[in-house]
Amino acid sequence: MELVTDLVTDPVTDPVEEALAEVHAAVDRVLALDVGSLSGDELDRLVVGLRRERSRSMVADAHVIHRWEASGVWRAGRALNAGVALGNSTHGCHRVAGAELGRARKLENMPHTRQAVLDGRLSFEHVELFCRAATAERFALFVRDELLLVEQCARLRLFDDARRVVRYWADHADDELGRALAGPEPSTLYMSRLADSGLVRLDGSLAAIDGEIVGNELDRLVRELRLEDRAKGVERTPTQRRAAALVRMATRSAGAQGVSPRPLFQVIVGDHTARRLCELASGVVVTPAELAPHIDAAVMETFLFDGPSTVVAVSARRTFVGQLRRAIQVRDRRCQHASGCPVPAAAADIDHIVPAAHGGRTSQFNGRALCSTQNRHHHLRDSPSPRTERTITALDELRCRLRWNYLANPPPDEPLPYV
Repeated sequence: MELVTDLVTDPVTDPVEEALAEVHAAVDRVLALDVGSLSGDELDRLVVGLRRERSRSMVADAHVIHRWEASGVWRAGRALNAGVALGNSTHGCHRVAGAELGRARKLENMPHTRQAVLDGRLSFEHVELFCRAATAERFALFVRDELLLVEQCARLRLFDDARRVVRYWADHADDELGRALAGPEPSTLYMSRLADSGLVRLDGSLAAIDGEIVGNELDRLVRELRLEDRAKGVERTPTQRRAAALVRMATRSAGAQGVSPRPLFQVIVGDHTARRLCELASGVVVTPAELAPHIDAAVMETFLFDGPSTVVAVSARRTFVGQLRRAIQVRDRRCQHASGCPVPAAAADIDHIVPAAHGGRTSQFNGRALCSTQNRHHHLRDSPSPRTERTITALDELRCRLRWNYLANPPPDEPLPYV
């Protein structure tokens, strides 16, 4: 008798299908979670973890689509370009796909950035920020400085601070390349009136400093109107109140006589052009050239810092006003609440860390910027410790000036930070 044995072999595993199946199953497991039954801590960990994994997956996706584009396999469909092919095959927008492919090409040459995202130290938003700044002209300098930028941004809690670091780097790179800085885009305003109803529609854009001036005054008038509405029991939406503030601004301008008032805005300026510290109190980075038209009308105040957090200034007042208030705003630059609040210091209260009623001094060491919401609602307040009090002497000021004189003229080989 002849025995016939059927050989059963394991099917060959498809690595692509296996990887995709695992991703699909992971998404299904997340969707299957009873989110409503999770505790606050569990929900927080899930949200943070998902966002981190989303950034990691986008780095992986960028690596794959770059290889896909470089392979030329997309040409089989005879699409005009890889962006069109990717958009069509994924039911997406070809313009978005094209932008993603461009970003993926850059990311292949950003090893430190990729690794920082995979390690959870940066988000994919940092990748997009770096790619926008690392233009073709600046890219060689970005490759040189990538590790420094990654390390600086990874230490920052707020993304807005990373945005400022990258903007400073871009300006510094342009200086190094000898590129002439383009002037700011001029402000524009379009106004049309409907013939039947007389309704006026406004549209346009304001350059950074023009926007700061107009925005500051509008915000001031909005606060003024809010108090008036509260006293009169008037109910208005924020947009209605803002429109009323614009009308009030125009009304007061029409009735103004005599000398034109100085524009009101604050700017933080560094001691040396190469350091490029030049930003509005709202945190918007501007170039020195953008300030030039306003210099003649400006009122200059200088604050000398001994290190990153000590202003060479004193005050014996009970409330934070005048130079002391402005010095703390310049030092803090944003709300200092432990949660990482992004409200600019210019729009925040200056608060006693230890209340004056409990013996807290009105000094820079016991003062900080705190947004009005977190300052005035006690359940939102945190409890930081004040900085160590010290007396500022004439010798401190002399040492400070000598140090800053050295920093303004550093040795040629000394690297400059971008913050």
